[in-house]
Amino acid sequence: LLCRVMNPENFDVIVVGAGHAGTEAAFAAANLGSKVLLLATSLQCVAMMPCNPSVGGPGKGHLVREIHALGGQMGKQVDATYLQIRILNESKGPAVQALRAQSDKVRYHLHVKSKLEEHQNITLIQGEAIALLHNNQSVYGVRIITGIEYHASAVILCTGTFLNGHIILGHSKTPGGPSGNTASIHLSDSIRELGIRIHRLQTATPPRIAGQSIDFSKMKPMPGDPGILTFTKDISRQKQRHCYLTHTTMDTVNAVKENLKDSPLKIGNITQHGPKHCPSIDRKVIRFPEIEMHHIFVEPESDFHDEWYLLGLTTSMPPEAQEAVVHSVPGLENARIVRYGYAIEYDAIDATQLKKSMEFKMVANLFTAGQINGTSGYEEAAAQGLIAGINAHNKAHKKPPFVLKSTTSYLAEMVDELVTNPRNEPLRVTTSSSEFRLHLRSDNAEERLTAIGYELGLIPKARYEFEEWQKQIVNQEVESLKNTLLRPTREVLAKLQALKSSSFKNTISLANLLSREDIRYRDLKHFGYPCISQTHLISKIETRVKYDFFLQKLKRRMEHADELDSLILNEDIYYAGIEGLSQGTKEKIESVKPFSVGQASKIDGISSAEIAILIHACKQGLI
Repeated sequence: LLCRVMNPENFDVIVVGAGHAGTEAAFAAANLGSKVLLLATSLQCVAMMPCNPSVGGPGKGHLVREIHALGGQMGKQVDATYLQIRILNESKGPAVQALRAQSDKVRYHLHVKSKLEEHQNITLIQGEAIALLHNNQSVYGVRIITGIEYHASAVILCTGTFLNGHIILGHSKTPGGPSGNTASIHLSDSIRELGIRIHRLQTATPPRIAGQSIDFSKMKPMPGDPGILTFTKDISRQKQRHCYLTHTTMDTVNAVKENLKDSPLKIGNITQHGPKHCPSIDRKVIRFPEIEMHHIFVEPESDFHDEWYLLGLTTSMPPEAQEAVVHSVPGLENARIVRYGYAIEYDAIDATQLKKSMEFKMVANLFTAGQINGTSGYEEAAAQGLIAGINAHNKAHKKPPFVLKSTTSYLAEMVDELVTNPRNEPLRVTTSSSEFRLHLRSDNAEERLTAIGYELGLIPKARYEFEEWQKQIVNQEVESLKNTLLRPTREVLAKLQALKSSSFKNTISLANLLSREDIRYRDLKHFGYPCISQTHLISKIETRVKYDFFLQKLKRRMEHADELDSLILNEDIYYAGIEGLSQGTKEKIESVKPFSVGQASKIDGISSAEIAILIHACKQGLI
C-alpha cells in the first residue's frame, strides 16, 4: 500500500459504491448542499445494471414514482434512457397498476455518470474502500486500497453485491463481483470490527444471448405503450423496442433434471438464502417437476450491442448445462450464449441494527443503503439511497433525522420492514405486502410526497406549486361531483339506457352515478356536466370517486397507524418489568429497540393484546 496522506481531503458525506443506491444517495446529499465524495470500485460500474435492465413493475414501479415525487433521480434517468415502457395490470384495479421500463443499460450508465460528473458538489473517483476510519464507535472517514484516507461527517455504505462477493458457476466458486468485476474483499473485516452483524445472501442472473441467433418468429411480440405518461409524467415515445414472450418445454425440464447434479443448489456450494420472487430455473424444476411451461421473456439490453436477457431462465449450472437448457426453448434452438448465467454470494448486514434514518444504532455517522441491507432490486436500492443521502446530509449539518411516516409510501413501509424484522432472504417490495395499497397508488405519488420533498429542499418551488394546483383541481372536481345532483327525468333515464346503465328512482349526485362500474367520468358530459380535459387528472378523479367507500375505511386505519407511530418508546425502557408481555416478546423488543409502538406492532410474533399493553403504558406515562 502507498503511504497515507498527511492531510486527508474532507467532505460532508462519503458514499462507498456507485450503484443505484450510491448514486441516488450522492445526488440527494449533493442537491441539499453537501460536499460529496462518491467512490466507485470501477468507473465502469457506475449505475451498472448487472441483472435485468428493467425498472418498475408492481411495487417497484410505485417506488420509482415515489423517488421522483420526493425529488430523487431514478425516474428521470429511466425516462431519458428506456428502450420500452408500458403499463402493467392495466385491466386490474388502480392499486396494482404500474409502469415498467426496459432500460438501455449502456445509455443508463453513461447518462447517470455524466450527471454525476457535471454536479458541482459531487467528486466521483475510482477507488476501493478497504477500511472505515472510526473512533469510539463513531465513523469519520474511509481508507482506500492505495492508502489514501478521506474524512467526512457521515459515510454511507452502498456496496451492492460486491462485498466479499463470490461467483458460483456449477462446481466453481471464485472471488468476484457482478459482470466480471472484482469483489470488495477487505471492507467486511472493517465493518465487523465495529460489532456489526453480517450474514451471507445470494442472487443469480440468466445467460445473455446474441440477438442475431434468435428466431423471433416463434415468439409472441410484446410492444411498448406509446403515448402514456412515464415515471416523470412525460409522454412516452412512439418508437420503442419490442420484448418477446416464449416458454420452457418438457425438453427444458428434462435438460434441467439431467444436470441438477451440477447445480449449486444440489452441490451445496452456495447459501440457500436467495430472492424467493425470482427463483432460478433449477429451483422451479425442483419445486414443480410436473410443470412443463414457464414463461420466458426475451428482452433487449441496449441499442449499443446485441445482447438479450432471458427473464425467467436464471441459472448458475455449468456452461454445458446452460447450452442444453437454452436450446430447448422455442426460438432459442440456435441461440448463441455470449455470457453465461451465474450466481453471486455476498455479505449483507442485519438491517435491524439500523434506525429508520438508515444510520446504525450502535455506530454514529455510518449509514447503509441497498443490497447490503438485504433487499433485491435497483428500485429498492435507489429508494434507500435517497433516504440515506438525505439523512447523511442532515447528520453532517447537525439537522434532525428525516423519517417518513409509515402510511405515506411503499418506501416508508420498506424501511419499516427492514429495520424491524430480521430476514434470511432479500426483501422485494410488492403491492400485496401493503395493507394501504389502495392509498399508495402509483398515480398519486406526488399528492403524497411532493410537499415533503419541497420542505426538504429537493423539489423546486415551481414544480411544488404546479403539483399543488393539480391536487386542488382534483379535490374541487370531486367536491363538485358530490354536490351536483341528478334527477330521474325521462331524458336522464333515456341517456342512462343508451349508456347501458341501470335507472334510478330518487335524486342522486353525479359522484354516486360515477361510482357505478359501467360509468366513466367523460360519460357525465351527456348529463350537461362540464368535464375537465386533463386525462391524467381524470383517472385520479375516477379512482377517488369509485373507491371512496374503501378509501374512507382505509383513512381510519391509517389514522390509527399514525397514532401508534406517535407513541414514542425511549431506548432505555426496561421491558422486562412490564407485566403481560411474554418472555419472547420482551426479548424481541429488546433486540429491535423499536422507536414507537407503531414499529413494535410490526415485529413478527407480537400479539395485538401485547401491543394494547404498550399503548396503555405509553398513555399512562408508565414507560
